[in-house]
This record gives sequence, structure tokens and C-alpha cells, in this order.
Amino acid sequence: MTVNFYLAARMMREPGVIVGPIAKLLGIVINLLFNVVYGITKADSLGITIILFTVFVRLLMIPIAYNQQKSMFVMRKIQPEIQKIQDKYKGMLGDPEIQRKMSMETQRVYRENNYNMFSGCLPLIIQMPIFFGLYYVMQHPFVYIDTINNIYSTVSDGIIGCISGGNKEALALFNTVCTSLGIDKGTEVDTSMFNYILNAIDPAQVKQFVGLVGDPTVTNMYEEKTVIESFLGLNLTETVGFAMNRKLILPILSGVTTWLSSWLMSRKNVTTDPAMKSQQKVMNITMPLVMAWFTTNVPAGLGVYWITGNVFMVIQQLILTKHFEKKELLQERNGVKKK
Repeated sequence: MTVNFYLAARMMREPGVIVGPIAKLLGIVINLLFNVVYGITKADSLGITIILFTVFVRLLMIPIAYNQQKSMFVMRKIQPEIQKIQDKYKGMLGDPEIQRKMSMETQRVYRENNYNMFSGCLPLIIQMPIFFGLYYVMQHPFVYIDTINNIYSTVSDGIIGCISGGNKEALALFNTVCTSLGIDKGTEVDTSMFNYILNAIDPAQVKQFVGLVGDPTVTNMYEEKTVIESFLGLNLTETVGFAMNRKLILPILSGVTTWLSSWLMSRKNVTTDPAMKSQQKVMNITMPLVMAWFTTNVPAGLGVYWITGNVFMVIQQLILTKHFEKKELLQERNGVKKK
């Protein structure tokens, strides 16, 4: 079968010049991790790989998280000074010159205490490219993970051979699949392109194709594909969706863990600014809902990544909070002794 290049371009949905290289880099790391996991166990190997990858990324981000938590405790320390400045200019902020003076005094306090007001945004800024890059890896794992590519190619070769060999049922099913995917009937594809079709169609249709092939090798590869891509009964390459099934646990956990992480981070916030407090409350409500909704629109593997990352962050925040509280208490004791 020859490849239809328009079909290839449409189905591959290249991630672009920014996310593309990120997806490729993530794919290299995930491929290495997968080879290690797959060498130990085939069952749940893709899910375990995602969890290990998430932990790997979060470990790399610990220095950033440390500085973020440190800045939060610095803000607790300087909050009385910030409040004095706000009280000093209260009722006079209609004057641009007064606003400028207040801003300069506030920035001076930040500078003298090495406080970076943007430190809380850095983890999210770093996470977003990784999140979108991982989206493409999870959407087409056979492109980035060699073992999965070999399995897909074996299954695709068997199905293509069955269709080319004149199996009317296989050809009819192929035409049905083409119609569902918006592909012109009679379009011919090669093994590489059929891998994308295999990844896009309903699992029941894949199983039907495999049954029509009737080759034990293809059947074994299909079963291995199912075992690899499943994690706790969920297919990690499929979009979660809104259906009332077990996949719905992912957006629920995504929202709950996002809320817990945000709550732990904000509960130590001592700002007295009503506007900032209000914004924080809104964010603590909307962000979990947004992430829950977003999880329904991405491959299940991405949901596992986000939930694992949130659980890691919760544990990390508890440890770092305890560390800085002890450090703060020790500084207070030393200050009392010096007096």
C-alpha cells in the first residue's frame, strides 16, 4: 500500500516548532524509562513509566520549588512592613505620583529582603511546555517509544496484508474506519501511516481487525499492546471524555489534587490586601475546575501525569513548610537570645 501524504499530515498533527522539540526530548527520556520498566514488567509499563517520568521532572524542579516556598515565608516576614506602606498611602492612591512612591517603597522592601514576587509563577511556566509536549507523546506513543512502535507495526503489517490479500470483511471494515476518520474510501496507506489509524480507531475495531487476520503473532502483539497501554484498567492513549465510566476518576482526582496543592500553598499566605485575598480564593476554586475539565479532553496518560505531579507537590509542600517553619522558629529564638 502506498502512503497518502495529505492523510499523513492531517493525522500526525505535528506539534510545531516550539512544542515539537520539547515532545521529541520528552520522548527520548520516556523511551529510556520505558525500556527499563518494560524489562521488569509488561503489565502497566506505560503507566509506571509516566509516574517515574513525573517524579523525575519534579525532582529536577525541587530547587525552584524550594525558592518558591522560601519566598512565601519571606513574604510572611515582610508583611508588616508592606502593611505599613499601604496604611501610609491609604486614601491617596488616586494620585499617580503617590502610586509611584508607594510602588518604589514596596519594591525597596522586596529588594532588601531578596523577595521575588514572580517566583510563584515559575513552576507553572516550566510545567506548561512539558504538559503540551507530553500531550503529543501520549497521543502517539508509538512515535516516541521504540517497543510500542514495533508492536504497532507488526499489527499494522498483519492488517494491511489481510486487506491486500482480498479479505472482503477486512476491506469493508477498513472502508468503515476511513469513513469515520474522514478519509477518502480506497485510500492506500503504508505501515507507518496505518499505525496512526490503529491509534485513532475504537479498540473494538482494532480487535475486530486482529480477529480477521487470524495470525497468532499479530494476536499476541495486539494483546501485548493492550497490556502495555492499560493502567489500572484505563487505556492511557485514549481521550478521557465525559462518559460515566471508570475514566471519569481521572478528572475528579485531577481537580481534587489541584485544589489540595493550591490550598496548601495559599493557607500560609498572610496578605492583608482584600483584592489579593479575593483573587486567591477565585483561583483556588477555578483552577481545580479548569484542570478537571482539561483532563477530560486529553489522553488518560496525561491525567496520570498531572495527578502524580500534584501528589508529589503536596508531599513536597508539607516537607518544605515544616523545614521553613523550623528555620523561622530558630531565627526567632536566636534573635531573642541576641537581645
